[in-house]
Amino acid sequence: MKLEYYGVAKGNLKNGLSLSTIPATNRNRFIKNIASGKASNMLDWINLPDMKEKDILEIESVAKSCNHMTDFVVLGIGGSALGIKLLKHAFVDSLHKNPKTKVTVCDNIDGDSMVSFLDSLNLKKTMFNVITKSGSTSETLTQMMIVIDRFKKKKIDYTKHFVVTTTEGIPLWNWAVSNGIPVLPIAKGVGGRYSILSAVGLLPARVMGLDIRGLLSGAKKSRENSFKADSSNIAYNCAYINHCYLKEGLTNLVTMPYSDRLAYLPEFFAQLWAESLGKKHNREGKVVYAGQTPIRALGVTDQHSQLQLYSEGIKDKLIMFVRVEKPQFDEKVEEALPFTQHLTGTTFNTLLDYEYNATAYALTSQDRPNYTLAIDVVNENTMGELIFMLEMMTAFMGEMLDVDAYDQPGVELGKIYTRAMLGVKVDQESAKAIKTYMKDKKKFII
Repeated sequence: MKLEYYGVAKGNLKNGLSLSTIPATNRNRFIKNIASGKASNMLDWINLPDMKEKDILEIESVAKSCNHMTDFVVLGIGGSALGIKLLKHAFVDSLHKNPKTKVTVCDNIDGDSMVSFLDSLNLKKTMFNVITKSGSTSETLTQMMIVIDRFKKKKIDYTKHFVVTTTEGIPLWNWAVSNGIPVLPIAKGVGGRYSILSAVGLLPARVMGLDIRGLLSGAKKSRENSFKADSSNIAYNCAYINHCYLKEGLTNLVTMPYSDRLAYLPEFFAQLWAESLGKKHNREGKVVYAGQTPIRALGVTDQHSQLQLYSEGIKDKLIMFVRVEKPQFDEKVEEALPFTQHLTGTTFNTLLDYEYNATAYALTSQDRPNYTLAIDVVNENTMGELIFMLEMMTAFMGEMLDVDAYDQPGVELGKIYTRAMLGVKVDQESAKAIKTYMKDKKKFII
């Protein structure tokens, strides 16, 4: 992996940075905090690249038991879904593959899409992977119960069609074990958005035919780089760039891959960045309203829909390009029409590279900060490396902002209100507040 920072370098921009003079004191302290676990008790994801052989074999065994199925359906949301969708698009959908076992991620509960999808399945040939770390995610459990009802109505033994990924010892885990349903663990110190390199992402990845050892190997390489106490530390450098420009008022970070295979990377990164860093309080309890808003884009598609704003709109955006230097396929224009002579000999990837460079330079020339992450090719090793680097970048940014990058109190509040409306016993004041809101809002409808 490479970091190209021409678009933020001192001398190229009015407020450019000098990465060669990054202070080492904070970098070394932050590395120590993260590596030692002092930053949080939710840092078990750091150790995922060192997964034990027996755990890898168990995942591979469960995946193999799904080979006779035509469909493998993931029931999960947020951290239990976005990483899987990233891998699926990168290795299956974007290459228009038609695997024997099709993996589908159901990360919403919209009846229109969910019911019509379930209607399309042959339940006898479908395996469902229920993923929820807490074991109490309302959306996922609702999906699961509706699917179980469908199996019961067709008099099919649903226990032969489920795999559960959750925390060991909780009610969902115990239910699965007591019903003979395969169950894979999520470590307590691995948050959902940091779980793609655990059984959460590795089981669906293996069902898709991916080399999960390659994913872990790439992640290990990234971890080694991320703990380097020198200027080659890409994750720290990226966090430093983001932090510097956030202090300058660039409150939005645009992730813009120039590769259709990485089209879901901004989706995955948006949750990682937003949920980790968007915090009202710092670690001392002081109100800080921290965070940087992630914006999703895709090159070259969004050159024609968003670039005008990034180039000439309000100066509150930093652009993070991501590119693949050697795409797997390409094709050349052999003959041109009279009015397309300039395209003779041009290939898809040559033009894509020109488009990226033109966009990056155009932004730089207009004093719009941007930097680029580049991987050589898209394979399991490079994807594992990229994913882990983004997780480490987020961890370093959390240290710089002095916020807990591993909790999500804002999300939990919404969950509390949802459970209150479902009749679950929760904080009585919260239950009363949401019921009053539901009643009062009726007065504000025209």
